[in-house]
Amino acid sequence: MKPFIRFFSSFELAISCMALGIVLVFIGTIAQVQLGIHGATELYFYSFFLFWEIPGIGVSIPYFPGGYTIGFLLLANLVTALFVRFRYSWKKAGVLLVHFGVITLLIGELISSMMQVDSAMIIDEGRSSNYSEDRQIVELAIIDHSRSQETDRVYAFSHALLENKQDARHEELPFTVSVNRYMANAEIRRRDDTAPSDALIVNKGIGLNTYAIPIPKTGKMDDVNRSTAILTVFDNTNAEVAGTWLASLGFPQQTFDFQGKEYSMEIRRKRYYHPFDIKLLDFSHDRYLGTNIPMNFSSDIELTHPDRGEKREFLIYMNHPLRYDGLTFFQSGFANEDTTTILQVVSNPGRHLPYISCILIFLGLSVQFGIGLFSFTQKRLKKS
Repeated sequence: MKPFIRFFSSFELAISCMALGIVLVFIGTIAQVQLGIHGATELYFYSFFLFWEIPGIGVSIPYFPGGYTIGFLLLANLVTALFVRFRYSWKKAGVLLVHFGVITLLIGELISSMMQVDSAMIIDEGRSSNYSEDRQIVELAIIDHSRSQETDRVYAFSHALLENKQDARHEELPFTVSVNRYMANAEIRRRDDTAPSDALIVNKGIGLNTYAIPIPKTGKMDDVNRSTAILTVFDNTNAEVAGTWLASLGFPQQTFDFQGKEYSMEIRRKRYYHPFDIKLLDFSHDRYLGTNIPMNFSSDIELTHPDRGEKREFLIYMNHPLRYDGLTFFQSGFANEDTTTILQVVSNPGRHLPYISCILIFLGLSVQFGIGLFSFTQKRLKKS
């Protein structure tokens, strides 16, 4: 047997991965106090290695395997063991099912970590919405208000464009937006003598009275990363600068005129548009008698899908989500004195795999227990 095959199929590797996984879960759970759930998940579980940055020289070295490394090694160990070490017989049918169950679980988690999208749909009572907003990712939106009085033309540019400080341009726009500086999280302050030099280039909009300083990102659920950028608009024809604005998540739209047309731009949460509308008919927030402790909060909604000719009502409440068109809508929260609902919208292509995994593991353990019980019973009968 080749050494690398022996290594990947060994019991020692399996036990080591399990031990490392226990340690990783422990330190990752402790880190949630400082980093929050999202921050700890990205750093510890959705990474190949944890890195230590050597102070003073800016060099990072790996010091512990991350969730991806441990998961891949364990997955390779299970698959290799099925081909190399496993001895197929009816007496080990249950063990084989358990192996397939664990493999399915690992694959399902890999798919979820890479493809799951969490967003939020915020709807006021009596209003409708056909989009949800990402909880972590932002985008740069440029809006053309000159199309008509009823509709605007929106040009959305990705978060990667902001991070890489690439120019935002579109063939239908007569201007280009250049990203002078991007901050993943920033603190907004009133402009004074302590403002940095790059803030002084802002000569339009709210940035005339405010400026931003970068601060570390947060992964805590109740905290917001206020993505901020300094943006310059210049003419595509002669490269003449029209102005420089400060845009930040939560800022109102920065409005400006260009060649006789009205435009605006803003940094907002990335939007996912859906082919259906959800209208909030009524939101209920029940509390335990004499307290402010929530007993139940629920959303009575009307879902309209024009392409399918559907118009149906659903009730979404705690632990009873709506599953529709590959999406799952959870009752997440509420706002504006119980007149606004917040629905968590989850798109996860691997959402069924954990259930399949649990069924396989349950069947495997049951079958293996049944085989052991049958073998034990046969031996006792022979002795008697």
